[in-house]
Amino acid sequence: MITIMPADKAFLQSIDVPAGTDAMVLRDSNGRVSGYATFRMDGAVIELLSVQAEEPLLVDGLIRSVLNTGDCRGATTGLCREENLAVTLRRLEFEPTENGYAVSIAKFFRGDCCCGKEKT
Repeated sequence: MITIMPADKAFLQSIDVPAGTDAMVLRDSNGRVSGYATFRMDGAVIELLSVQAEEPLLVDGLIRSVLNTGDCRGATTGLCREENLAVTLRRLEFEPTENGYAVSIAKFFRGDCCCGKEKT
């Protein structure tokens, strides 16, 4: 079993992120960190800064957890400038813009999925 939860201050210090940066941490059933995603809020935008995980499905889950966090905090747009995540971002319906890859959070969680069925 895995769990994705907000990072505590000790974890944020251990990965040496700038002030104002948060993270979602993926832990295995033994409590070991198996991955994390860093992000920051800027008004109505949640910016995904980095994702560290071995498995593609875990990367996907961390991105989704960051977008969910943004939704809960009032963000309307998800943004990522990390070109190394482009394939995953496009699969998740992020669209290329002049500022990176962006997605409407409302569309992401409440819109149609790629197979044409309503998301639940």
